Amino acid sequence: MKYAVVDIGSNSVRLLISDGQKALLRMLEITRLAEGLNKSGVLSETAMQRTAAAIIKFRDVARAEKCDEFFAFATEAVRSAANGEKFVEMLKKEGICIDVVSGEIEAKIGFSGAYTSGTIALVDIGGASTELAIGDENGIKYGKSLHVGCVRLKESFGEDIKALKAFGDEAVKEYGVKGVKFDKLYCIGGSASTIASIDAKLATYDEKVLHHRSISRERIAEIIDLVRRTPMDERDKIVGLEPKRKDIAVCSGVWLLCIMDYLG
Repeated sequence: MKYAVVDIGSNSVRLLISDGQKALLRMLEITRLAEGLNKSGVLSETAMQRTAAAIIKFRDVARAEKCDEFFAFATEAVRSAANGEKFVEMLKKEGICIDVVSGEIEAKIGFSGAYTSGTIALVDIGGASTELAIGDENGIKYGKSLHVGCVRLKESFGEDIKALKAFGDEAVKEYGVKGVKFDKLYCIGGSASTIASIDAKLATYDEKVLHHRSISRERIAEIIDLVRRTPMDERDKIVGLEPKRKDIAVCSGVWLLCIMDYLG
């Protein structure tokens, strides 16, 4: 059996084709579905069109790869937008059924994919939300999604470090788990892998280099400062920084530091 899964995020759309044991193909397109959502409360027509085009493309890839099953699920941008159902209907006309998952389910999906051993805390910073899950071999003990993501932060604060930090330090308290014990903090998603790619000076994404790469708080702070001090039109020269993430890397990095400080 071959399975195709499409993850429709607030910033990017991902395709994974698997035999149920290992990944056979991965693809990603940054479409910024959540662009403007923070202020308008709705998904823009342009953002919906470009995201729909990516999903249809991935569906066609799945067909070409002769996948037996095709699954597509959407997260915060679609579940929080006043016109989220319109986007779902748009894809339904193309024969694509989308499952809009809750924040708690999103946290469980991330935890299930990343768990190794012991008690772990898992953070997934997306474009419009951030999931925190804490658990062990018996499953999640705590899982919560906050309406805070790198696209929303960028639209609200730009790269005002002071404002980002003040907001982040207050917002993170909503998780309500300060002082909880865990063995390791794991981060998944594009925000974390971008920081790891810059740390590794990785010109091309390489799972073998990034998977389980350990980065200290101090090093993350250095990377954020490097990006912030580099003019926007020169950030393409920073090895490891995906060009379409150059305007949100500072926001996601500061938010990650707020979470790390909160969790200790």
